[in-house]
Amino acid sequence: MVKQLSESQFRSLQKHIGARQQGSNRLYTQINRTVGALLEYYTDTGTFDLDILELPLEDGSKRLARYSHSYPPCLVPTVIRLLRQYVEAHGGNFEHVREYEANSNKGFADYFEQQTGIPYADLVNYEPH
Repeated sequence: MVKQLSESQFRSLQKHIGARQQGSNRLYTQINRTVGALLEYYTDTGTFDLDILELPLEDGSKRLARYSHSYPPCLVPTVIRLLRQYVEAHGGNFEHVREYEANSNKGFADYFEQQTGIPYADLVNYEPH
């Protein structure tokens, strides 16, 4: 289990990734004109999940995919940096990324693993409960 973030650590991470807070445990960040990300912090595990969203960010029904609930806070800046690269590498907008994932049967999890060398299954299989 990951140690829970203090309020000041959470705000520092929010500032570092250029996100805005909604509610007590959700951070929204804009990736580009058409893509955003929602990071939800789980206080029981001390980890974040990631949703890739179509703008406007407030409309959670426009979700592309939900990814692991197991990103430790130390990986969140890397996740956001890689998500920006991923979106740009696969067309630069929400619709192109959606098409890429539908046609290739690959997604951000594959890109994350390729870029970091961290097996994505390790984040999911050993997810704290």
